[in-house]
Amino acid sequence: LGPPVSEAHPRQARLLETEFGRVGSALLSSFAKSKEGRIVLVVGAVEREGATYVTTHLGRALAEGCGGPVLCLDGNFHDPALGRHAGVQSGLGLTDVGENGYSRELPSVIQRGDTANLFVLTPGRTRISAVAFFDSPQFDAILQSVRRSFRFTLIDGPPLLAHADSIHLAARVDGVLLVVRQGRLKREVLQKALEPLQSLK
Repeated sequence: LGPPVSEAHPRQARLLETEFGRVGSALLSSFAKSKEGRIVLVVGAVEREGATYVTTHLGRALAEGCGGPVLCLDGNFHDPALGRHAGVQSGLGLTDVGENGYSRELPSVIQRGDTANLFVLTPGRTRISAVAFFDSPQFDAILQSVRRSFRFTLIDGPPLLAHADSIHLAARVDGVLLVVRQGRLKREVLQKALEPLQSLK
């Protein structure tokens, strides 16, 4: 998972581009009246559902179609892979902003992605509890900043049923995109993953 759509088989690449473009158009339509940037959490119910893959390719589609900058933010501290999928190096990132660790300013740790208008924010080098960080005023300030700077921010979150982090993230975003790999997940497991999200309404 993760290579640019252009590296897939030509027919598959066209299908992928069409599907991600369709999802991107749906997001644009849903938030068309919004004057500030919107934040969407992309997450699977369990591991290996493809959330990082979807975050990366949907980010590229939005960057090409929304007319503004798009940020892909790696919120999976347990298995950070977004940077590799998006063609950037790991290093200073999300947890190094503000009062912790290296105390960098947000713009200095955001990297340019492999598509025009696409930017990437990796987890960073400062080690911290994910739940504590996502519940902190520091993270709230970061979200306020990205809303002002980016048309869309896609957060690649950890699996819902494996870690509590994604529920804390879901409480702070404008929408959640649940990724389900076809034919792999049992209905009962999917329902169990949806229950905590539904309680946030």
